[in-house]
Amino acid sequence: MKYIGSTFRYIFKNFIYLFLFAILTSYFLTMTLDIGNMNNLFDKALHLESDYTFLELFRYLSLFKSGSWPYAIVCFVTAIIFLPMLLGFIEKHMRIGSRSLKGILSRFNYNFLSTLVVLVCVLAVYELWALVTAGLLYGESVLLGGIACFIVILLTLVGMTALICYLASVILLWLPCMQITGYGFMESLSYANQLNANVRGKVFLAVFLPCLACFLLQFAAIIPSAMAGIEFPVFIVYELIYLIMLLYYSALMFVVCFDAAGEERMDIKKKF
Repeated sequence: MKYIGSTFRYIFKNFIYLFLFAILTSYFLTMTLDIGNMNNLFDKALHLESDYTFLELFRYLSLFKSGSWPYAIVCFVTAIIFLPMLLGFIEKHMRIGSRSLKGILSRFNYNFLSTLVVLVCVLAVYELWALVTAGLLYGESVLLGGIACFIVILLTLVGMTALICYLASVILLWLPCMQITGYGFMESLSYANQLNANVRGKVFLAVFLPCLACFLLQFAAIIPSAMAGIEFPVFIVYELIYLIMLLYYSALMFVVCFDAAGEERMDIKKKF
């Protein structure tokens, strides 16, 4: 819980400096949602129906699907433009205590390649996860029915979410290690594993618990849309969730990295 609290304190304290780097990416990420498909899935779950199709489940999980894949591409492009600057800003702030935007373009040049490679890896793993998870959920919907189907699918979805969060926690420090130390890809991954070894459980919880909370908030937000067909407020809520989560995980990797390496954070005012 230490990492979760420290990260949320950082992003809310510095929100005015951070959100501009993430607002476009969170907007286009929200545009990839198929709210109509989500309403249909929620309605079936509400009535304990089990006639889910693989396509419905995959459209719920995947970013790249028919109708919204152009938004996914634009989302990726905005991410590779603004994330290097966001990460550079956070790293500079924590390392020397400066919140100035001066030199942010030079941090973009320095962080671009490492951010691009990690984003491509993460995206490929996520889409593979979405494909496997949709297949598992569809198979369960074929074999089971009623309340049993709903419970098993829900438990499977939580379990698969825990799996993808564990994988994310394993490589969480990869990017900050590259950007702080200047090591190559493999050297940074090895160093990240060394730093992660003593805090692995804490890092997993710091990745998984906010993700689970995000899932529950999304589920709650879709209720008015499914019940009354009102989509616009749902879109706003989802974009806010994605904005906060994008900032959270961007800051979390540096919060953990500085702590695990025993480095003093200069953004924290000392109390004497």
